[in-house]
Amino acid sequence: MPNPDRPASEATSGLSQAAIPPAMPNPVEGTAADGATASAAAGSGTTVRAAIFRGSAFLFGRQIISIFLKFIGVLLISRLLGPERYGAYVAAIGVYQYGLSLGQAGIGVCLLRHEKELTAEEYGTSYTLLAATALALVVVMEGSGALLAGYVNVEGFRDVLSVLVLAIPLQVLAIPATARAERALDYRSVATIELSGQFAYYLIAVPLVLGGSGAVSLAVAWVGQQGVSFVLAHVLTRTWPVFRWQSAAARHLLGYAFSFSAQNWIWQARSLVNPLIVGPAFGASAVGIVGMTVGIVEMLSVLKTIAWRLSVAVLRSVTSDVPRLLRAITQGMELQTLAIGSILLAFAWFGKWVVPLVFGERWLPVLDIYPYLALSYLTMAPFNMHTATLSVLNRNWPLAGYHIVHVALFAGVAAIAVPLYGLRGYGFGEVATLPAYAILHLILARAVGSPDYRLTALWWGAAAIGLFWRELGPWAIAVPFIALLLPPSLRRLRSLGAPLLERFHRRRS
Repeated sequence: MPNPDRPASEATSGLSQAAIPPAMPNPVEGTAADGATASAAAGSGTTVRAAIFRGSAFLFGRQIISIFLKFIGVLLISRLLGPERYGAYVAAIGVYQYGLSLGQAGIGVCLLRHEKELTAEEYGTSYTLLAATALALVVVMEGSGALLAGYVNVEGFRDVLSVLVLAIPLQVLAIPATARAERALDYRSVATIELSGQFAYYLIAVPLVLGGSGAVSLAVAWVGQQGVSFVLAHVLTRTWPVFRWQSAAARHLLGYAFSFSAQNWIWQARSLVNPLIVGPAFGASAVGIVGMTVGIVEMLSVLKTIAWRLSVAVLRSVTSDVPRLLRAITQGMELQTLAIGSILLAFAWFGKWVVPLVFGERWLPVLDIYPYLALSYLTMAPFNMHTATLSVLNRNWPLAGYHIVHVALFAGVAAIAVPLYGLRGYGFGEVATLPAYAILHLILARAVGSPDYRLTALWWGAAAIGLFWRELGPWAIAVPFIALLLPPSLRRLRSLGAPLLERFHRRRS
């Protein structure tokens, strides 16, 4: 399921859009590290740094629990709904998420990254701005629902979207409270908000699906999740929405947020490719297959979301030391390629048994497009370090240029290839985005220099071949293992394992 397990700081406060179908941790999202920077005056550097890594442990634990919840939900919901009814939800949530990214206007990012202590007037003005955009968004989405439904060609789309829009005010108005918690480094509250919302989603969704309510069940559960998150965000921060207006605060909020919003609006356009290109061509079932494949790949590559947040926290402390920064980027690229590549390969090799067992026979077409999406996410993994670094350095407009090229390649190729090649055409669109990463390299190289790509390229190439073993033959399975046995790989693996072995022996002694 691609959506219900988004963290509160993403799903509720709008500070990130990491876990929706167009994945790659959003380079313009706010992070706990940003809150730490803003709140650094509250304590010593050591205290703040400890809080960041303590918070990272909460984030990691939340992700693990989320995966478990997601697995249970997928077992029940995907089997009962099937691709066609699930496709109605995927199409509607894709349109909803893009509309939401417009309505949030980057205000959450501004609140989180604001260097000084926020005043009551600034919080109150943010509530007023967000309430106005939420109201406008509800009116526009309800008013355009019939037109969109006619174009998308997905049965049940209109009914699901009509329910989803009820969550917009709840989701948008939770932004200031959640930002307040992250600025205070209150990671326990953030994790509580996130997990409670996810529990609520499945507690509502599963009985409704079992009762035969279809795709609307998931929309109702989404509204319930946002309601729980909204209430908890305010209860745990001991606040409640207060609507005020200060012109200077409004100008600052909107002006600061615009550069982040511009990137976000471009990037989130990825979420429209499935409903607006796959839907009209092949209908609800195809949209459901693509949505489930994206959800699987996102679940398998969840480490990159955690790594992105950690990277921002770590890289922020070494930006003044360029050689050290480049070493950190290089090592991060290698680790993410190794970790995420291994998980993606495991599903590629064993998926033909996992999919029927977990999801049911109706979902087997997932395997036809999985390698293409997995290759895209495998490529995203090392370039996480680039987007994290550029985010820390506030290179927002160059990143926006990269986003334009990336989304244009994806949507353009998918629009041509889907009618010609079916669902594989969506995968071709994902693969077509790979050249765009050269732009990220150039932006980073101009900013701080070039990291060392050699070992990352070796592991990436080997994993890419392994992903397409069904097309290339069983020999492709051996390639990743051969790459790991080469001398450069063995040296790097030893250097990675040495500290762990030393710690293990120290504990035993």
